[in-house]
Amino acid sequence: MKDLRIRDVRSQMPGGTNAPAARRAGAIVGLAIHHSATASATGASLDTARTLFEAHVHGRGWDHGAYHYVIRPTGLIEYALDEAIPGYHAGFDDPGDTLNLEAGQFWNQHYLAVCLVGWFENDRRARDAQGRVHQLPNLFTRPTQVQWQALVGLARLLCERHAIPGENVRGHHELVGCRTRCPGANLDLEALRAAVCAPEPAASRPHPH
Repeated sequence: MKDLRIRDVRSQMPGGTNAPAARRAGAIVGLAIHHSATASATGASLDTARTLFEAHVHGRGWDHGAYHYVIRPTGLIEYALDEAIPGYHAGFDDPGDTLNLEAGQFWNQHYLAVCLVGWFENDRRARDAQGRVHQLPNLFTRPTQVQWQALVGLARLLCERHAIPGENVRGHHELVGCRTRCPGANLDLEALRAAVCAPEPAASRPHPH
C-alpha cells in the first residue's frame, strides 16, 4: 500500500464537531462509500471537505458535515469529522423502526462515511444558478487512479483499525432503507471490496516505529 496523504482538517470545518452530545452511541462496524455528486461545467468537481461541509451546515442547517473522510481527485484524504461523531450521511425516515435499524439512524451511528469528490455517472445533468439544466460532458465520470488508490488504502486502514469485515465496506445505495444511486454506477464496489480484502504485499506494509 502506498503512503496515504491524510490531512487533518477537522478544526477548519464549520459546525460544532466537538459537541459532547454528538458522540456516537455504539461501535463502528462498517464503512459507507459516497461520492459528492458535484461537477463543474467541465465535468470535474472542484469541491473540498470545506465546501461540502459549508453546504451541509450553511445550506442545510446541520450542526456539522456528513463525512468523516473526503478524498479529492489528487488522492489527498481530508479527515474532516471526528470518527467518534456520527455523520449525517445515510439516515432515512423510519419512525416506527420497521426495519429494526435504529429508526433509520443505524448507518449514521455505526458506519464511518468516506466521500470521494466527483460524480461517477454518465450523462449527468446539472442545474445552474439561474435554474437552467445543462448536460455535462462525459469526462471525469470515474475516480482518478490516485483517488482510487487512496480509497483502497484508507478503507484498508479503517477496516484494520476497527476490525471491520470486508463485506461491510458498502456503497450508500447498498445500505438498506437508503434510496439513492450514490456513489454512482461507475464506482466498482465489488472491485473495492476485493482490493480491501486482498493480502497486502509485505513490502507495502508500514514499518513499526
